[in-house]
Amino acid sequence: DLPFWPRALRLTLSVTALFVSWLLIHTVFAFHYARLYYSLPDGRAEHHGGLKFPDDDEPDYLDFAYYSFVVGMTSQVSDVAVLSRKMRRLTMIHGVLSFIYNIAILAMSINIIGGVI
Repeated sequence: DLPFWPRALRLTLSVTALFVSWLLIHTVFAFHYARLYYSLPDGRAEHHGGLKFPDDDEPDYLDFAYYSFVVGMTSQVSDVAVLSRKMRRLTMIHGVLSFIYNIAILAMSINIIGGVI
């Protein structure tokens, strides 16, 4: 058995690594959504970019981060409409990967709590 401080440090680093990797996944997807949005001319002006945000302003990175984190946390879209096949496929992949990752985090958390009790 390890003393308290090394165990606490290991647990803190593990939780921090899980949280930072979760943030990284959705940040990378936000950049991927932005890249796909600005490189997806499908010939129809109303479908430009593959996403329709609620306001009429040009979206910024926080809009893509919002979309990415909503998909990552809920595995669904909220008030942003998906208008292109490529964006729909990317959103589906993101939702499925997020679901698997969230389930893995939940399982590891239950395992950690079970080990502490």
